[in-house]
Amino acid sequence: MILGIEIEPSSVKIAAVRKKYELIEWEIFDLPEGIVSSDGVADSDALAQIFKKIPSKFNIKNPKAAFAISGPTYTAVRILSLPFISKDEIVLNLPMELDKYIPFSVKEIYYDFHILEQSKEKGSTELLIAVANRQIVDEYINAFEKAGINPVIADIGAVALYNIYELNYNEASTVAVVNIGQNVINFAIAKKDRPLYIRDSTNNFNININEATEEEIRNLADEVSTEIYRQIEYFKTFMEYEGVRRIYVTGFPVTFSSFISSIEERLEQEILQFNPFKKIKINKKISSKMQKYTNIASISTGLSLRGTEKIK
Repeated sequence: MILGIEIEPSSVKIAAVRKKYELIEWEIFDLPEGIVSSDGVADSDALAQIFKKIPSKFNIKNPKAAFAISGPTYTAVRILSLPFISKDEIVLNLPMELDKYIPFSVKEIYYDFHILEQSKEKGSTELLIAVANRQIVDEYINAFEKAGINPVIADIGAVALYNIYELNYNEASTVAVVNIGQNVINFAIAKKDRPLYIRDSTNNFNININEATEEEIRNLADEVSTEIYRQIEYFKTFMEYEGVRRIYVTGFPVTFSSFISSIEERLEQEILQFNPFKKIKINKKISSKMQKYTNIASISTGLSLRGTEKIK
């Protein structure tokens, strides 16, 4: 089992999903201000102290973890349509070709790829490339190792969102899934079992969700609506798709019914609340707790799926 760990400036969220798709534990730890920011880890020792709570809470010795980096400043995901090329050729040539597709120097990043579809007869290869800033990844790895946790996978937040969508929904029509985080919005647009568009965008939501007024929630919905519209229009224009059939949203403000209705009004499209546990069983001992936290559990749970048989 691999723990899925989502790290935001104000919290660390941890999910444990075992291979039969059962969430057996989930936890959130508050992070004091100044330990983590959108620019990475500011205090590695303090973050490690938070991480040290995890093994005892989850009753795991020598835990393994998948964690996520998010935000367009430090990550990029691209889906490419290429002529047929073997996996060995991709491994050999990708380092020299990456700068055509990403806004970073190859020396500054870690990267990986996944072949989505390949046909020698059609002469085609569909390839997903994911990259993350090397320094940011290393900062998190350092904090995990100080805490005695083995960080076996560094992922991208929006990719984790796609993975949790694919397991739970996998719809035939074109669908957008949006996760609203504290300082990042994750986007995944998919059709059937294929990701079509995966992106992050930054946000500056200066709002305490526990004390927010209805007016603040409506203003937040306006900002999110604008960003959803922008991303979908970009997808339609550059990916040559007509649009999306439906939009699912999740994240910290979704608890407010006025948030979803405000987005529906602005976009003139039905907005549905995303359920990350549609096909994942929640263990009875945490079922009541997860009623409160379902809306903020998508990324951590998607990360923990990397320890199951389905997500390689």
